[in-house]
Amino acid sequence: MLEAKGARAHPISHAMKAELQRKGPKVDVPKPGTEPVRLGRVGVIAGIAFGIGVAWPHLAGVRLVPRLPDERTASSAELTGAPEETPGAQAAASTSPSKPAAPEKPIVPKIQPPVVGELQIAGCRGKRRKLPAEECDTIEFDRVARERLQGLEHCDGWGTLTGVLSLGFELDFESERITKISSGKSTTLDETGSSLLLDCYRKSFENLSLVGIPHRHEQYSVYYRVELKGATVEASGSEPSPITPASGRATVNWEVALVRATPTRDGDVLARVLSGTRVVVTGRSGDWYRVKFDVKGSEGWVFRASIGL
Repeated sequence: MLEAKGARAHPISHAMKAELQRKGPKVDVPKPGTEPVRLGRVGVIAGIAFGIGVAWPHLAGVRLVPRLPDERTASSAELTGAPEETPGAQAAASTSPSKPAAPEKPIVPKIQPPVVGELQIAGCRGKRRKLPAEECDTIEFDRVARERLQGLEHCDGWGTLTGVLSLGFELDFESERITKISSGKSTTLDETGSSLLLDCYRKSFENLSLVGIPHRHEQYSVYYRVELKGATVEASGSEPSPITPASGRATVNWEVALVRATPTRDGDVLARVLSGTRVVVTGRSGDWYRVKFDVKGSEGWVFRASIGL
């Protein structure tokens, strides 16, 4: 007989015992379809948990990663790093009368006149022979020549030149004319600058007569030292920026660099130089550099940033 604790004993017959011993314990396995699959519930529960995990930082006001400031609502400090104005400063600005913006001061190049040295006599010639300078008399060619030497207003581009021109004259008192004007060995200007000035002086002296100038000999060779200091760039109320000599090479790093006639942003455009072009630097004025930009030696001014200086 089997007994259960706290329960009344039930009699089991010998036949039932023999049957149990013969067949062993019985296990019931449910047939397919008799027990519903509960995976749908698991999926629903997982979806609800995921939604709660995504939504809770927004509901709780927690920012997990930084955001870019909204231009419509961000302050100037957030967008630019500049300190924001205090409320007091903003109030003062709103109550103070607005002042008109000061007009931009024009930048004007100031061309310096050439510095002309004293007349020098290199030699003279009489009817018989050529005489050295120490045997030549002093002539008054300077009184008719100096004003023309200093006045180059009719000559375009001379104001950008810096250097020395040794300017020689061949004077012929038989014809009472100047027969030749040339540059000497003491010239420091390049070939382009020398040619420009020689053309200007030849036009200035082409109609000059030597009548009335006392002399003892028929021909004279004389010369002047003409120094050019270029131009200064100045704005109204500011100190001028002198043009100083400079040398070296540079490379244009802008896509297109404008070469101007004067060291100002309003100067006439002489050329457009492409990126990668090598230029020769010959002078500087403030933020502008004078450069030779082609194989002919043409010169002009470029802004320093365009050549990486």
